[in-house]
Amino acid sequence: RPPSYHQRYVERYQQLHRNLHWLIIISVLANTAPISLLPGCPNRFYRFLHLSWMILWYGCFALASYWEFMHVTIQRASLDRYLNAIESGVYIIHIFVIMLFTWHWRNWIPKVFKEFIKSDLERDYTIDRRRSRRFVGVQLLLVGIFSCLAFIFALWSQKFVIYNSILNIICYVMPNIISSLSFIQYYLLLQGISWRQRKVTENLERELFHLINPRRSEIQKFRLQHADLMHFTWLVNRTFQWSIVLLFVGCFLNFNLVLFLVYQRVENPDVDDWAKWLYMLLWLAMHLGKVCSILYFNQKVQNEQSWCLGIVNGVSFSECDLQESINHFALQLQTDVRQHVVGGLMVLDLKFLTALIVASADFFIFLLQYDVTYEALSKSAQGNVTK
Repeated sequence: RPPSYHQRYVERYQQLHRNLHWLIIISVLANTAPISLLPGCPNRFYRFLHLSWMILWYGCFALASYWEFMHVTIQRASLDRYLNAIESGVYIIHIFVIMLFTWHWRNWIPKVFKEFIKSDLERDYTIDRRRSRRFVGVQLLLVGIFSCLAFIFALWSQKFVIYNSILNIICYVMPNIISSLSFIQYYLLLQGISWRQRKVTENLERELFHLINPRRSEIQKFRLQHADLMHFTWLVNRTFQWSIVLLFVGCFLNFNLVLFLVYQRVENPDVDDWAKWLYMLLWLAMHLGKVCSILYFNQKVQNEQSWCLGIVNGVSFSECDLQESINHFALQLQTDVRQHVVGGLMVLDLKFLTALIVASADFFIFLLQYDVTYEALSKSAQGNVTK
């Protein structure tokens, strides 16, 4: 006897939890996912425990950031001091936003899991367990590699002075690890949407090209499934929008500061200080990876939509009702519902990289001009004092 709807639902729910088991545990410990996602932890005691852990962690992080600013950042050169202070402030706000949303979503995220499974059952989509685990595993591996290298280079670049190394790790490395773990969930959601879009498009292609008489009811069903996925994409980007904006601001500032420091070291090379060279290159790679990943997974969803639109535009039927459904489908896919827009301004696709490169070049020129002017004024002031 075939399994009932409830049995299939329970089986899919358990399979999804098995696929994401380690990601959920790590995310809960990193305060980027609510503890209610863990099986057997839905009651108030565990929520209070998790809230206490978030408050304790954030309090220590904010205190360490203040201590680092007062004892380390404030002693740096003028330009470095200002940019490091702004970057640290962005991290403090970003981590607060991540933890605030984690607490706010404690009831909503489990419902999203359930709705996702119900939608999969309706569209007869089977989760590829191996592919899902491989995707999550690769993302966690990349974060793990960055974390290990960042810890090593932080110690090495600080000449193994434990006090300065711990402050550097807490104030700069840990926020990036936490935001990276938070965005693994974002990448997974967009990748899941892309996989489901492809499945719907393949079913549509089979219906249109492999059947002698395509069924209007099936085409309508595929159109509604695509509409649901487009709406879910909009919800995902709307939910993560402020985290994305803050991440872009933090990455932009740190990337340009590190790039400027690399430029200064190229002008005045210190080949013996390999630790700082490698540490700066690691930060450049990490920031590039974050920004490109956000744009890439959004672009992937758009490419699936474009592929479906190409299939729909490539068919024509003499039957009026069938052609009308096809026209509605094409119009739906062509309508811009701003599902890839965040903050009301940024369109998340690979074209946005061009705008970022131009902005980065302008900001880098500003840093050069500021540095030259500051150095000239400093020399002039020293000359006046000497006289």
